[in-house]
Amino acid sequence: MEVSDLLISYKFDQNLSYPEIVNNLQKGDTLVIIEDFPLSDNDFQSFINRIGVSIKENRNNNGESIFDVKIFKQNNFFTSIANSNLAFPLHTDCADLDSIPNCIGLLCIEPASESQGTNNFMFLNNLIKQLSKNEIKELQNKKWKFRNHWRSILTSVNKSYKICYDRVTMESFSKMNKTEIEELNNLDKLFKSVSFKIKLKKGDLILFRNDLMLHGRDEIDINSNRLIKRIRFNVN
Repeated sequence: MEVSDLLISYKFDQNLSYPEIVNNLQKGDTLVIIEDFPLSDNDFQSFINRIGVSIKENRNNNGESIFDVKIFKQNNFFTSIANSNLAFPLHTDCADLDSIPNCIGLLCIEPASESQGTNNFMFLNNLIKQLSKNEIKELQNKKWKFRNHWRSILTSVNKSYKICYDRVTMESFSKMNKTEIEELNNLDKLFKSVSFKIKLKKGDLILFRNDLMLHGRDEIDINSNRLIKRIRFNVN
């Protein structure tokens, strides 16, 4: 399957079909990309308000819903992987929160250089096709620690599946044995084998399900001016 088959693309204008965009996100089997999107925080927030309910976090800009994903250090340390130049493995956002938002919006303000900062995605339905019934059952049954929550990597909801995975968080808050580390290593290899890459350009807004796919990014030069605006939100 071509990457283009996994995308639904729009050009930003006043005639965007918001119900259609919501419907695409509800189905969760494609990425939604809107090209030539305005670069202001107000336009970004107003758009998300029309398709869902955004999540406010203390670390966001002014404690609201928009977060600047850029290289940033405080006291000579990166404040998070998102604010580093490091590659970010495939993961679920907010896997350790009480309630995990089901959608993410990323607005590219300034891309990294051509060969860097590429976004990586993996659809859960493509992963399921690679798993045996026993492997699916094991991923549903085993609980992993995500800070203060014990969760399965896979859960079954209305005869379909949802995914929750963030190895950085999992390894940060629990001591794993060799068998568990090998299990996660094998999962990471499998995730990568069914993933694909998208290079965002300036003005691209990409919307995707946080519970039906994993996402990550490639390494960035430490001096890069790459800036991505992020909003986490829920659609019903």
